[in-house]
Amino acid sequence: MQTTLSKNVINEQNTRELASVIKKNFKAFDRTAFISEVTKNLPDLDLGARLKQVTLSLKNHLPADYEKALKIIIKSLPPAKKMSSLDGVDLAALDGFMMISITAYVSNYGLDRYELSMEALKIMTSRFSSEFAIRYFIKKYPEETLKTFAEWLRDDCPHVRRLVSEGMRPRLPLNIALPEFKKDPSPVIRLLERLKDDPELYVRRSVANNLNDISKDNPEVVTTLLKKWNKDKSPERKWLIKHALRTLEKQGNAAALKILGYSPELKIKPVDFQVITKTVNLGDGLEMSLSISTPSKLPEPVVIDYLIFHMKANGALSPKVFKWSKKTISKDRPLSLTKFHSIRPISTRKYYSGRHEVHIQVNGNIIAKGEFTLLV
Repeated sequence: MQTTLSKNVINEQNTRELASVIKKNFKAFDRTAFISEVTKNLPDLDLGARLKQVTLSLKNHLPADYEKALKIIIKSLPPAKKMSSLDGVDLAALDGFMMISITAYVSNYGLDRYELSMEALKIMTSRFSSEFAIRYFIKKYPEETLKTFAEWLRDDCPHVRRLVSEGMRPRLPLNIALPEFKKDPSPVIRLLERLKDDPELYVRRSVANNLNDISKDNPEVVTTLLKKWNKDKSPERKWLIKHALRTLEKQGNAAALKILGYSPELKIKPVDFQVITKTVNLGDGLEMSLSISTPSKLPEPVVIDYLIFHMKANGALSPKVFKWSKKTISKDRPLSLTKFHSIRPISTRKYYSGRHEVHIQVNGNIIAKGEFTLLV
């Protein structure tokens, strides 16, 4: 995926476009040399290397004075996005991934100029999120950044409000972690409290993703918070809570399941679980069937997951949770389900021949187990 992205989002065409815009605002800019430097060995570079090459080339061809260079960059920015989302954005446009290189210029060369740089990132985030660059300011100026974020919560621009949440995510993908927030997420939660009912789904989705990050290190903190948020909830907040609890739901966390309306105490019996395909060749699939009932006379919601324990290189088994179904069950309405699980080569997993296990999880409880042999 990264190779495809690198060819599409940082290329000679958008490098030329960026150079032309900068040239209009900085007459001494050596457009030809900049393009040559950015596109040097471009086919051999992955996305990360291309982004860094753009940032370094900006440094080499803009004024050495950071403030002067930053003014030129800001004048050269594409227009702010009117839509409160990044969905459908052309990632190869100047307000796409090229902005990651531009915001990196701020974090690389303006880290000692807090106020100037933070204002620049605030402006830039309405073109394409400044969430990567701003994390370096959080690490160097934690107290100052939190104060700035508290002010930004009142900003009319949803991109700025989203930056508060997205920038503080303890486990933001593809970027540096914030271990201080993994250890103590309370500064993050204080700000998320004020964003939980933001009018923009774009912002609320970021809040949910942030809480999902926090739940991986502090599950009790998140379930305690969302139990409180779950009272007198609007449909919008109900969606946020569900999205925030997605990891804990898959893990079968009892507190999370209760918030979502599933009872871990629900009795499930009898159980008939069959692994139909006893031997599976890599590239084929696993067939399963499940029949369950309950003594409960009232309809009860159930979330049904299955865990496949894949064999590792050392022979140990490692579980991976997969979603099966969400249904309603009662004494008079038992459930009978079938499932086909494809086992094909993927880039993120190496398969090994041998015994594998399948566990069935209903409302967080393992109710049945089976096994199959995988042939690679």
